Amino acid sequence: MSRNTPLTPTEELERLAPCEVPDPLLDAESVDLKAGVTQPCYYRVYVPPNAEPGEYRGFVRAVAADGSSAEMEVVVTVHPVTLPSRRSLYVTNWFSLDNIAKACKAELWSEAFWKCFEEWVAMMAEYRQNVFWVPLDSVRILKRGESYEFDFSVFDRYVEILLRHGADLIEITHVAGFTRWGGSEIRLRSFRVVREDGSVAEESGEMVLPHLLRAFEAHLREKGWLEKAVIHIADEPTEDGIEEWRKVSRFVREHAPSLRRIDAVETTGFGGDLEVWVPTLHHYDQWRDEYERARGEGAELWFYTCLNPVGRYPNRFLDYHLIKTRVLHWINYAYGLRGFLHWGFNWWWKDPFGEPNPDLPPGDTHIAYPGSRGKPLPSLRLEAMRDGLEDYELLKLLEEEIVKVKRELGGRALELLFENRALELCRRVVPSATGYARKPEELLAVREQIIMELLELRKRPLALILTEPPEWKTIEWGPVMVLVRGVCEEGCSVEVNGKQVPVRGGYFATYTGLDQAARVVVKVKKGETVKVLERYFTVRG
Repeated sequence: MSRNTPLTPTEELERLAPCEVPDPLLDAESVDLKAGVTQPCYYRVYVPPNAEPGEYRGFVRAVAADGSSAEMEVVVTVHPVTLPSRRSLYVTNWFSLDNIAKACKAELWSEAFWKCFEEWVAMMAEYRQNVFWVPLDSVRILKRGESYEFDFSVFDRYVEILLRHGADLIEITHVAGFTRWGGSEIRLRSFRVVREDGSVAEESGEMVLPHLLRAFEAHLREKGWLEKAVIHIADEPTEDGIEEWRKVSRFVREHAPSLRRIDAVETTGFGGDLEVWVPTLHHYDQWRDEYERARGEGAELWFYTCLNPVGRYPNRFLDYHLIKTRVLHWINYAYGLRGFLHWGFNWWWKDPFGEPNPDLPPGDTHIAYPGSRGKPLPSLRLEAMRDGLEDYELLKLLEEEIVKVKRELGGRALELLFENRALELCRRVVPSATGYARKPEELLAVREQIIMELLELRKRPLALILTEPPEWKTIEWGPVMVLVRGVCEEGCSVEVNGKQVPVRGGYFATYTGLDQAARVVVKVKKGETVKVLERYFTVRG
């Protein structure tokens, strides 16, 4: 890597160019190491859902050519919490079919290609991707006289592979494109059409799309896939091009009225012409009120990253700390953003293992690599991305388990948003889109807290609390007072920072200062059993 990500402070970079960066997880059986050079080793441990909780111990042993050896003990702690296999978040990484075909030395749509393609899809699904794009060109277009016929056999085989690997959504690629980025001129794409005599011609979108869109919607409905499908209009419309973009979007709606529309966008103001809005992270951060207004009117919100944002925002470039990749999905949870999009799964430049594309930040083009016989190789960044997606599922799990306790308690428990505890913990890691935790141990401590709270949640006596302000907010000294509300089982007594608080119908409320450790400590007692709930605060001034 000969250059760093532009416009990024040095302290936000993992290392300075020129340098080499460890990223691909190679499939080599062995590698030669240089004497006297420290070599880190990365290993993964898979814990099956039925594994018994407890500590598992093993050793990593290194043996040199002269017979000398060294070993290190490895301890894996398995908690009695099972991570859901579901995908609660929509995640798409756009991928190059041509690069997959080249990696496995196969012709596009050949049997060899299909086998290789499924291996790539399986790897994406293993890393919790559940949205996959499908090219419009997977539909073969035939013309008899002035009538069009559409062959969906390749499209169907493609989608069946995606569904076999858990796809929750299929993205149909763009029907149009801007003539230049940031411009106002937009053109419908053209299509290859096979005529009766076997000749192939290019025909305009104006001619083909009205027929193709109607056929597409009818075919998706017939296959039972319509609810799983979205279609792109034109990538990254800006303020200069939004009016022309909206015309094309209405054209698509005219001919496929039941097909939801999605696009990565660089502005606001799409009204009812877009169902799934996907702004860049920095635009969502800076124009949040506009996007939230759209959500209030029925839009679904995701976010995306690409060559932007840079600076102090998180992204997944080669020279960024891995925590920046991981926290992207804490941001999904923090702001209730339903999905994440990135264009660069395998769009490598000349050499996937060599110098990055000089026109883009390093690593923007791909997060996976070609291995032996075309098989896909994951990367450290893809591992960090999956870690973030699993963190998201843990947060969702905590939220859902709190709701179950609320229902069991009933009464006042159902009136207050105690499930916001998951959001409160999330916000300790990402109080803002640029103010997120930079130290991995800070994130891991909160993750451990989520697990501990999941384990404690259903222990008796059942109890839930809310504080105002919430735990993640920094409190200005003035003096400090915290409002505490809670619910518990009937027959409990409650103490808040040493003060007895009355409980009426399982509900209690009070206000309190903080103890010497800047905490609120709530003790809920029933008989001889005591549950302790703690909240820690940061006080400034």
